[in-house]
Amino acid sequence: MNLRELNKIFEKNKNFLEKAKWYISDPLSFKWWGNAENAEEVFISAILVQRSKWETVERILKKLKKKRLINLKKLAKIEYDKLEEILKPIGLRKVKAARIINSARKITEINGLERLREYKNVRKFLLSLEGIGKETADSIMLFALNIPTFPVSNYVKRVLNRMGITSETSYEKLRNKIVRELNKDLYELKLLYAGITSVGRIACKREPICKICILKETCKFSNFSLI
Repeated sequence: MNLRELNKIFEKNKNFLEKAKWYISDPLSFKWWGNAENAEEVFISAILVQRSKWETVERILKKLKKKRLINLKKLAKIEYDKLEEILKPIGLRKVKAARIINSARKITEINGLERLREYKNVRKFLLSLEGIGKETADSIMLFALNIPTFPVSNYVKRVLNRMGITSETSYEKLRNKIVRELNKDLYELKLLYAGITSVGRIACKREPICKICILKETCKFSNFSLI
């Protein structure tokens, strides 16, 4: 089993991915990320989802859309306490409100996400923003800016390890390995992340539910645990 073979399974199980709010689309579409409509929505939700459930993030996004605040220029000007109130009941709302506003200001200063995409070192810029670590930066790059990279989440490490594909745990080594093996193909990279995250959310938890997993027929961990 290699990464492209794994993607073939995900391709055949689009309904499973949609249950976890991942929507297979064309390589440049924002729809992949929870049916997002634009890059700014992906950016904002990538911060909101830190240590939070996607279902909670969805409720917050609806509130932001109703107030027409899926807009970094507007968020750059909003008061901290006002955004904090809108972010209820998400966890760490004060921290996340500050991260969103401060990031929005920095990105607005350089004339937006489209301008950021033209930077020679986009990742360095994103990592310089308060509260944005490697996983969030790579998520924004891949799904908002359509730049070939790969977010290495705990789901990614767990699923690939249990599948017997790799036991690598170093963030950068695993990210580089995946990007290299998929030849920087945007579609393949997005599909792999969406598929692995779906499996992780629904079945491949710390205490896995192997019987409902779409990978159970080829997973070494599943085959061993079901003996």
